[in-house]
Amino acid sequence: MNILESVFKLKDNNTSIKTELLAGLTTFFTMSYMFIVLPKLLSLTGLNFSSCIIATSLSVFIASVLMALIANKPYAAAPFIGDCAFIVYSVVLTMGFDIHTALAAVFVSGSILFMLTLFNIRIFIINQIPNSLKLAFCLGLGLYFIFISLKDVGIISLINPKLYSASIETNILHCILSIICFILIIALTKKGVKTAVILSVVIITLLGIIIGDVKLPSKFISLSYNIDFYNGFLDFKGLINKDFISAFILIFVLANIDTAGSLMGLGYKDGSYSDNSSSQNLKKPMIADSIANLISPLTGTTTTGAFVDSMTGIASGGRTGLTAITVGILFLLGLIFAPIITIIPSYAYAPVLMYVGVLLTSNFSKIDFSDISEYSIIIITISLMIFTNNIGFGFVAGVFLYPIIKLLCGQKSKTNITQWVMCIAALLFFIIYPY
Repeated sequence: MNILESVFKLKDNNTSIKTELLAGLTTFFTMSYMFIVLPKLLSLTGLNFSSCIIATSLSVFIASVLMALIANKPYAAAPFIGDCAFIVYSVVLTMGFDIHTALAAVFVSGSILFMLTLFNIRIFIINQIPNSLKLAFCLGLGLYFIFISLKDVGIISLINPKLYSASIETNILHCILSIICFILIIALTKKGVKTAVILSVVIITLLGIIIGDVKLPSKFISLSYNIDFYNGFLDFKGLINKDFISAFILIFVLANIDTAGSLMGLGYKDGSYSDNSSSQNLKKPMIADSIANLISPLTGTTTTGAFVDSMTGIASGGRTGLTAITVGILFLLGLIFAPIITIIPSYAYAPVLMYVGVLLTSNFSKIDFSDISEYSIIIITISLMIFTNNIGFGFVAGVFLYPIIKLLCGQKSKTNITQWVMCIAALLFFIIYPY
């Protein structure tokens, strides 16, 4: 116990071992869909599915332990679903590059991010980003999570069958159960129940079992996986291909935006980062996620960083790295209990993502609606993040628009040379983007 206190400073952070463990368990259940979603995405590139499951667990374990020991933050870290989807669908399946070349690009991106963080350049860039864009990213991420949740359980296609009807099977019962799950989470949270998320997920999963919609696995533990290929092979030779330059730039830009944006969003939630606080509070978490981005591709997974789902653990009282390290250990143990975890239906975990989205949108009151040059940029950035189904694209659009609109609105003093450089970089991003 004294070791845990000395490492994680529990008393200084006004928390306890029990609270941290419960918070870690909450975050783990929130992120349990990773056992299914990420391996399925990665396997579309031809990688062995069993290897992808192991790679996912190892990535979460290593990245979360790094975040815990380096930064002492309750942020579980994992490969980003959005970045993984971009690499799988755009870089590999559309642009035709090999997954191992893409993994090499993730490794190089992590190396660059590590150097930028070490020499405070990454912090400097974040300081130059106007608060309105930081706010837009946080709010946009929240609404994006809500949108994804509503889509995944079929609520959107239920209301408008023409949307996503080809890929989402509408099931009224699933929609009802997801709504019940969300209501349960909100009600229990309001009553101060720290295990609100876990309880709600378990209750809805049990309901699914009772009505026969969820089938119990044939075995509750799995001690063997069919591994016939190592996923983490990095093809650095492929990076020399001039045709891959645009793909590499996109991978790097999205890695930088998504890792920094997630840390800012979580920082807003746990109070370690705000518009007026020092961005140096982000340095240690950034060192942790950049090192994770060096290791993750070696296991066979993509861009990794602090996972926004960690907000459920923070809301449950998690304040230190003990929460994060708990998540990491549970993901490692999850390999054994994967048959149980993977029966959790989408209508039980999608409402959790919706809840995370609600937590992220709690800063809407900070928008300055008295200045159209401010709130127009925020709204457009948020809209593009959601309606293009591409978080990075929307944020880059905001970076491009900000200095131009400020200049034309007679507010040149609110811009700086770095923002103009970023504006030009954003323009180049749009030019090379694989439409």
